[in-house]
Amino acid sequence: MHKLLLHLNEHQRFLLRNVSIIVLGLFINQMLQTVGSIIIARMLNDPVKFGEVNLLLQIFGMIALFLNVGFNSALVYTFSTDAREAVQNKFRLALAGSTSFGIVISVVVAALSPFLAKVYQLPALQTALALGSIMFVFNSVVNMGVSSFSGNRNFVTQAVFMVIMTVFSTLGTIAGVIWPLFGDPLYLWGVSFWMGIGALLTALITSWRVQKVHRPRWIGSIPLPELWGMMKYGVPLWAGNIAKAFQQPFLVMMIGSSSVVAVGHLANASRITGFIGIVTWAFMIVTFPFVAESSQDLQESKRRGTLCIRYNNIILYPLTLLICWFPDQINGFLFGSDYATGESAIYIRLLALGVFFSSVSRLGGNILAGIGRTKANFWVMIVAGIFVITLVPLLAADKPVWAVWIYTAGWALSALSMIWFFYHESFALDWWDAYGEPLLPTVLMGIILMIGQSIGVGFPVFVVTAAVGLFAVTIWIETKAFAQVKKAVLRGH
Repeated sequence: MHKLLLHLNEHQRFLLRNVSIIVLGLFINQMLQTVGSIIIARMLNDPVKFGEVNLLLQIFGMIALFLNVGFNSALVYTFSTDAREAVQNKFRLALAGSTSFGIVISVVVAALSPFLAKVYQLPALQTALALGSIMFVFNSVVNMGVSSFSGNRNFVTQAVFMVIMTVFSTLGTIAGVIWPLFGDPLYLWGVSFWMGIGALLTALITSWRVQKVHRPRWIGSIPLPELWGMMKYGVPLWAGNIAKAFQQPFLVMMIGSSSVVAVGHLANASRITGFIGIVTWAFMIVTFPFVAESSQDLQESKRRGTLCIRYNNIILYPLTLLICWFPDQINGFLFGSDYATGESAIYIRLLALGVFFSSVSRLGGNILAGIGRTKANFWVMIVAGIFVITLVPLLAADKPVWAVWIYTAGWALSALSMIWFFYHESFALDWWDAYGEPLLPTVLMGIILMIGQSIGVGFPVFVVTAAVGLFAVTIWIETKAFAQVKKAVLRGH
């Protein structure tokens, strides 16, 4: 009995410790991107130019989704279940497959650059895309290195390299604006050039670290059946991630065809709500190998999956509420009062809710992938993406706010479909522990804030009281939950 309780505590500590590490890394990433965006916005001091730079970055971000073809997920799974095989063979295969596909992506981007420049009526975009396409080859190398550390549960190293990659990318973006290659009108060229240099440096540093830590076999045969086996596992996750992550860049590209000013507002909303997204992202990174480690014991996997969702929601619920409550204040503080309009507040609230709903699908998909069932991740992402790709061009190309409504509604339906898949895969979790009980502290916080807002006097006091109440109830429900687990263990013993 004592050993079982100790084992449970070790899992909780493992989860919270490593999620904290990844959250810190992702938070630094988000801060770097936000600070970079603030610097660019204030340096350009022109919503049109600011929108053009964000358009280029969003196109790069959307293209990057197509890298790896699932080799990164397959590599994480192999490191989690058979580290020796991963070092001897799978890393080499994943690197070869991912890099080859990265070269194909680079060629396609360069070929399509004239078409995209014509669509957006931005001639400088053609050379900027062609120049920046080479970075996708380097990013393919970086992604395999990061995946090896994730699968090996070396989350500190993984977080460090995520930050390094963002540092070089952000510095490249700023350098392109400050020091364009051929004068002010062609600053987009400079952004692409310096981002490419940053990607090259990151690939070199990552490869050096992989060699020092893992010492994989870099040279050897590349059997196609094994490559296909890795793709068979990873492609559903890869396709699902594309269906999920392409949506915000797609919204930006569609809205950009009618209003680059709206692109700037949407980009700012994405930066702000990104602070919600990093919570689930961190849990996804840790959950995958955490659940995969116990994939042969479904009851243990269910317990671990429930634990991951529970802690994710304990953090996510209050963050979502605060961003929805104070959108103008946050936006004005970060980007300036000119960007804090009524329309931007709607974007922020809707994107925040959309990111929250997406957490159900994203984290749920990673839990099922950890037990080897990857198809659910693909289909729940399709449920969300199909509404954006079909309805936004028809109904919202000239109405940006409608586009964000469609985005949020799609993720709400995707969350419901994820719950259905848990039952379909005979992997139903403890829903009250996962989604119900973690809501109690946020409900209390919301009630206190509502009372303070209705009174209208001394609101900061109510904010402090709400924060204290949030932490107090969180500690109470966690203590209560632990007592219940202990009681159940004693009864079973």
